[in-house]
Amino acid sequence: MTDRPPPELIAAVVLGYVTGVIEVLAGIALMFARYLPDVEGAERVVVTIAGACTVLLGLFVIAIAAGLTRARLDARVLVTVLLGITIALDVVVLIASPGLWFVLVGLVLATTAITVLWTGRTARFFARTAGARTE
Repeated sequence: MTDRPPPELIAAVVLGYVTGVIEVLAGIALMFARYLPDVEGAERVVVTIAGACTVLLGLFVIAIAAGLTRARLDARVLVTVLLGITIALDVVVLIASPGLWFVLVGLVLATTAITVLWTGRTARFFARTAGARTE
């Protein structure tokens, strides 16, 4: 089957990439936050581990988003799960520190990407190609 992915799917992939890059940058910033004078002792370990997990989450989103244009249903589900985790973490960060505008931007991007993946022409594209593409 030679169906081309709809523009909405390409937009969702780009949003996935952007969200992943934002997560990686936020994780790196979080890891550098361990050197702030207010962070001491066990807090440094927690901040470092949280930063590393955030970087890994971003890298996973970027890697798996690449499979979306090949109509991989497993990639669609995994990206949705990873973006859902990103949304949950962003909500927790917003509750803890409501003034962080870039977290709100990441939250909107992740929510938009999930919405685009499961509605409209993108949903029809995955339904049409579910049995056709196995690689």
